[in-house]
Amino acid sequence: MKTRCYSILLIAFIFLQSENNFCFAVSHQINSQSSTDENALRLFEERGDKNKLVQCITLLDSLLAKNEDAGNLVLASRAYHVLADYEDEIEKKLYSYDKGFNYGERALKLIPSFSTAMKDKKKEEESIKLLTIENISPLFWSAANLARWAKYASFINKIKVKSKVRALWDRVLELNPNYFYGGVYRFFGGYYALVPTITGEQDPAKSKEMFEKAIQAGPEYLDSKILYAEIYCTHAKIKDKALFEKLLNEVLNADISTHPEIFPENTLAKAKAKKLLEQEKELFE
Repeated sequence: MKTRCYSILLIAFIFLQSENNFCFAVSHQINSQSSTDENALRLFEERGDKNKLVQCITLLDSLLAKNEDAGNLVLASRAYHVLADYEDEIEKKLYSYDKGFNYGERALKLIPSFSTAMKDKKKEEESIKLLTIENISPLFWSAANLARWAKYASFINKIKVKSKVRALWDRVLELNPNYFYGGVYRFFGGYYALVPTITGEQDPAKSKEMFEKAIQAGPEYLDSKILYAEIYCTHAKIKDKALFEKLLNEVLNADISTHPEIFPENTLAKAKAKKLLEQEKELFE
């Protein structure tokens, strides 16, 4: 009994998220039978080692081929999102984000209200509006993976998924904009900079505002500064070299030991900062 209680508390500690204590929630209200696999969770905690992360994903792929468990689906969605950061090849990134999105969407389809709406052939945007704060984890990771997939996809595919990406992130914004270190602000920071000009929505000033909000919501999460530098500072209409260098040097000089729960993500962010600084000359030509 004590072992079982410890396991439940461990999962809650790792995944519980609130406005002032950003951790990672797997909502048990998606499916009362949901039970994130403890072996997969332990492997995910070691995601700073790519081999351990791959082992985690392999295990989850095997488990989810046999049983649609909400907790495992959400963990798999996030694990693939992290894996994409380890990949250098665009095709591998696209594959990982696609898998992550598919697992997140499968978790969403376990939510009765969402599933019923989809079966009734309601518009996808209407179905997404039925999601509640209890569903924030699968909603967020579905949105995060699809948005990153669109970032690397062809122009035609960007346009195809644009409305779906917006619907997912608009709902995250409505439910909890501070979730996962202000993740929705990171999205909109990229969105307003990268959305095709043909849509009439591209707005670099709005992009800057959103990235600043992301940093304010979760200053300890360094990828906000990475995306700010990579997307906003190098934008054709901006080219802010001074801000680019400032943000990336802040990432390189940050003490990441104070936030062990995101140490792997911040380690990856430092590697990205180093690489971006090495590419500075070509980025600002």
